[in-house]
Amino acid sequence: MSDVIRILDIARRALSAHQSAISTASNNIANVNTEGYSRQRVNLSSGRPLITPQGVLGSGVQVESVERIRSELVDRQILSERPFLNQNEFKSNALHFIEGIFDEPSDFGLSRNISDFFNAFNDLANDPESTAARTAVREKGVTLASGFNRIDRQLSDYQKQLNSQLSADITTVNQLTSQIASLNQQVIDAEVGGAQAPTLRDQRNLLLDQLSELVDVRTTVSDSGAINVAVSGRFLVVNSSAQDLELKIQSDTDPGPVVTFSQGGQVANIANGSIKGILDIRDTNIPNYLSQLDQLAVAIATQVNATHSTGYNLDSITGINFFDATVSGASDFAVNASILSDAGLIATSDTASESGNNSIALALAGLQNDLTMNNSRTSFSDFYGSLIASVGSQTQEADFLATSSGLTVETLELTRESISGVSLDEEMTNLIEAQQAFTAASRVVTTVDEMTQTILSMV
Repeated sequence: MSDVIRILDIARRALSAHQSAISTASNNIANVNTEGYSRQRVNLSSGRPLITPQGVLGSGVQVESVERIRSELVDRQILSERPFLNQNEFKSNALHFIEGIFDEPSDFGLSRNISDFFNAFNDLANDPESTAARTAVREKGVTLASGFNRIDRQLSDYQKQLNSQLSADITTVNQLTSQIASLNQQVIDAEVGGAQAPTLRDQRNLLLDQLSELVDVRTTVSDSGAINVAVSGRFLVVNSSAQDLELKIQSDTDPGPVVTFSQGGQVANIANGSIKGILDIRDTNIPNYLSQLDQLAVAIATQVNATHSTGYNLDSITGINFFDATVSGASDFAVNASILSDAGLIATSDTASESGNNSIALALAGLQNDLTMNNSRTSFSDFYGSLIASVGSQTQEADFLATSSGLTVETLELTRESISGVSLDEEMTNLIEAQQAFTAASRVVTTVDEMTQTILSMV
């Protein structure tokens, strides 16, 4: 009877092992569309052999482990490349938005405003005694001022929006690192006996993927199974502990708060990720555009006022500025309030009591092409054109880098999918194989039952 019992034990082990295989295949099929899920595989091995006087006999099959199919190398490569992708994608979208603010080339952009303003002085020079021509000059000046004001306001508003988005992203980073630390503890507790906790590990990897979209991520795995996460050279997660990132205002003149570590308060030099994209646009691109816009606004106001104040209007009055004398940049660029009230104050003559004299009007019209910017090497229009060209080239560069990074990440994700993803065809094959093995093991039990009945009938 001992042989019969041994055979039944082998059958029992086989039923249990192939039932586990069926359960695993079913679980894989059920999670074919689950984000972050890694397919699992049951590893079977032969049981410990029995040494008998007749020789070594097998003891059946046993479940060695339920393995989560995952490539740590590919995971690391994705964590390394995805921050570049998200940084460049954000910068690409942001720069396209900024291009829309400048709205060039168009009939409503600042370039057209500058051209129309100086051309209006040229029209006035053709008829220096015309009240209508003076009114047209004033209105073109108002339009020019509105163009400067609008771009400055919209760029500044976008800067503030980026601060709000930065705050939201930092909150998300802290939530993700806290959840990763919590999962670390769950993994440690679940794997005390040596077996893996695949579902917990999948959840943790998914959180790491989400974190890598925001910041540069470096990971190390501890012996306990926990993943320690470093950002910008400092650990945010160590085993089951996490520290936060914070936003702090360093100076009133800064475009916005800087990112710091909660422990120690050091500035976090974020290297990549969408947060780096936000910081680049907020702290570098927009301030540079605003600075050049201010230079242009001050230069136009200064040069026009310097020429206009030397001229005489129809009433032989001189010393009047066309633009506000306190213009400090694009934000406060405005036409002189006196001229807003009375376009007749606009000067055209370089000599008193000569209403038909157009010397000043011609001089003002000629400022459009005078080399007054960049140490007398560039005209107003060329300076502004250079600014627009800079925005365009930076946008193209961000587009290229986003596309390049996207292809790299896409290739890596396809590689990971080929390794860890669920193939329904493969799982159906595994399911059929396990089912047939289970059926065969069941047949062994039936056969042993028949053998037992035969033996009992012989007694």
